[in-house]
Amino acid sequence: MRKFWFSNRLMIAIGLMFIVSLLSASMIFEFVIEQDRTPPEKLLFDENNQLIAIAPFPPSVQYPLGSDIDGNSFFLKIIDGAKYTIGLSLIIAFGRVSLSFLGGYLLFLMPSRFNKRINNLSDAFHYTPTTILTYVLIAPVVLTFSWSYDLTTKIIYPVIILILVSAPVLSMYVRNELNLIYKKDYVITSKLMGANHFHLYRRHVSPFLKPKLLLMFVQQVGQALIIFAHLGLLNIFIGGTETRLMDFDIETGEPIYRHFSMSNEWSGLISQNFEYAIPFPWMILAPVTAFASAILAVNSIAYGLKGPFEHYQSKTKTTIMKETASPVTKDKFQMIKKISS
Repeated sequence: MRKFWFSNRLMIAIGLMFIVSLLSASMIFEFVIEQDRTPPEKLLFDENNQLIAIAPFPPSVQYPLGSDIDGNSFFLKIIDGAKYTIGLSLIIAFGRVSLSFLGGYLLFLMPSRFNKRINNLSDAFHYTPTTILTYVLIAPVVLTFSWSYDLTTKIIYPVIILILVSAPVLSMYVRNELNLIYKKDYVITSKLMGANHFHLYRRHVSPFLKPKLLLMFVQQVGQALIIFAHLGLLNIFIGGTETRLMDFDIETGEPIYRHFSMSNEWSGLISQNFEYAIPFPWMILAPVTAFASAILAVNSIAYGLKGPFEHYQSKTKTTIMKETASPVTKDKFQMIKKISS
């Protein structure tokens, strides 16, 4: 038992330390280091002033994760973009859980006839690809008509869309959990004794629902990170997208545009450097490794929370079954009236 709790707490601690360390380093870089940072160098010279390398530079002591074509260290770019990638995923997860809790509770209070219709509508979201749906809704603001929107709109609008697309499914999940909790014997007994909704939620529902909402929050952080990576490949950068005119086609004369991340968020680093994956693989491996590490840290936290919660539920269920089960013997019966023959 002690090993079980220790291993789960260790996974939670490791995941939290990684996430908190990244966010702390990103904030320190933003407000302390970046102010005094020297401009990047595209050329490297030795002690004899001889040219030894041209950007992008491969991984080395000076550039732990290599550099981009402008000589910017990928290690510093990943640290800088962590506050946008992880920070926005935390905001999206919190918004999803908050909105789904309110929606789920409202659905729970509504008549069952209305809930049946809502079930039919929400089932469609189970089979709708979230990435495609968000791309269709976000692309007009971030890509097609990006010139008519400011940076604040380009950041806030995708966040709102990412919150709303998951609200129906999560609201149904919360409603189903509330239905299960309110069917328990002690809740029914409390209602028969005159308890109102506030008392029922505070005393009976909240202790069971809060751990599940916490687990849902952690899981939604991981889901948001995965969607960020998918949208990045479609040139949708959550931290803001900047479209630049790079060149003109020699044959047709049509302009050639490229999309750049305005905040160094990790999905943008993957997409804008994807063409350099073969000649300079570190330009893709660095942000991909950062994404994988963050998702692994979030999943370790979710697993650490899920394990003890499921163990507690199974232990409680077993205890209740043992307490309610009793053998049937002859002493349990009492003769009310004896019929004489």
